[in-house]
Amino acid sequence: MANVLVTVSQVSWQARSQQFVHSTLQFCGIDRAIAYTLIGRGWSVFAGPVTLFLIARFLRPDQQGFYYTFGSVLGLNVFFELGLTYVLLQFASHEKAQLEWTSAGTIMGSPLAKERLAALLKFAVRWYALAALLCLVTVLPAGLIFFSRSFPADANVVWRAPWIWLTIVSALSMCVSPLFSVLEGCGKVCQIAAMRVQQSVIASLGLWFGLLCHGGLFASPIFQTLNLVFALSWVGLRYGPFFRDLLSVQLEHHPINWSKEVWPFQWRIALSWLSGYFIFQLFNPMLFSARGPAEAGRMGMSLALCGAMSAVAMAWMSTKVAPFGMLVAKGDYQELDRLFFRTLSQSLIVLVTGCTITLVAVFSLDRMAHPFASRLLTPVPFAMLLGSTLINHVVFCQAYYLRTHKQEPFLVLSVFGAILTGSLTYLLAKPFGATGVASGYLATSFTGLALASIIFRKKRLEWHAV
Repeated sequence: MANVLVTVSQVSWQARSQQFVHSTLQFCGIDRAIAYTLIGRGWSVFAGPVTLFLIARFLRPDQQGFYYTFGSVLGLNVFFELGLTYVLLQFASHEKAQLEWTSAGTIMGSPLAKERLAALLKFAVRWYALAALLCLVTVLPAGLIFFSRSFPADANVVWRAPWIWLTIVSALSMCVSPLFSVLEGCGKVCQIAAMRVQQSVIASLGLWFGLLCHGGLFASPIFQTLNLVFALSWVGLRYGPFFRDLLSVQLEHHPINWSKEVWPFQWRIALSWLSGYFIFQLFNPMLFSARGPAEAGRMGMSLALCGAMSAVAMAWMSTKVAPFGMLVAKGDYQELDRLFFRTLSQSLIVLVTGCTITLVAVFSLDRMAHPFASRLLTPVPFAMLLGSTLINHVVFCQAYYLRTHKQEPFLVLSVFGAILTGSLTYLLAKPFGATGVASGYLATSFTGLALASIIFRKKRLEWHAV
């Protein structure tokens, strides 16, 4: 009898524990998709400092500048991709509202919705194949010219071969990105988030191996190559039937008028993303050219830290894009607002906490004169970057919300921000260095938040009233 009571007590305790964990996760807004994403971002939180340490340990300051500026120059890919990944996700989520997954790994439901989804996929495959080719023939030589002109020819940095390898792999990776956008739009957010965890672990291990073996700048293309190989293998093994089924659909009725339905939304998204390059990717190349690779490297590592925290916080919002789109398609605006504002609050709490801890750590390293502090910006410009990160997080979330309506009302704001940020960066980079660039970025962020909030409130009331 005593054994039975002990067993019942244990079962009851386990049930209460599970209920407590479930309630806590629900209160924090952590669903399955966010949980997988957070695991991946959690790995990034662990792997990020390890990567930063290894970069500081095995790359010289000038090599560090090349490492981060490589990524900024590769950001030129956005000029060929033109925001189609985000557009695909939005349109796929609207079509998925009328479709269901089958046990065979395909989808069924409304024939028209499936045909429209197939049309989206086929167009995207062609688009990205062309974009990858254009990337190779433009970005690759542009990088060779830029780095050759901005760095002494007799300097002891092996960068040409890593740059060529990295550009080729990045171009090939562009061809895979639309597949993930369609899958996410079709509700496979959890599965993709789980895949990203495994992909990140494998690629990070490859990056560390390259640095530990004194591979220098070759560590970056090793990282990207492992990312690409893993992504291709995963898609082929898990969702081969899904894509084969969609690609076999005959498009006899031309279900999507691209020029009237998609392009009016895409060109606005594209212009916003192009503007984003001048807002977020121009700092490193400008400092590289004006002040040398060492200062560009400090800015790049500091931006990487801010970006890592922003990515963790954005997990709450980015995993809700497809559900937002489905709620908009159904006209359930009350549930949309409830979910959005709750998610925004939760993500902000996470980001504020992370920024506070990071700023204290940077101040401490600076006061101790730790060698690692010399690889980061000094506390004042670093604090400016953190402030911009917090402000931009709110604007990003507002943009996610509005774009789920297949609209891009932030277009003018994005262009204005790009012009203002680009101009301030150009004017302040040479005379004031990273401090001037960070102060200009913060001023632009404050202006952007004020204007974005006005647009957000106006469009939300206008669209939902209709």
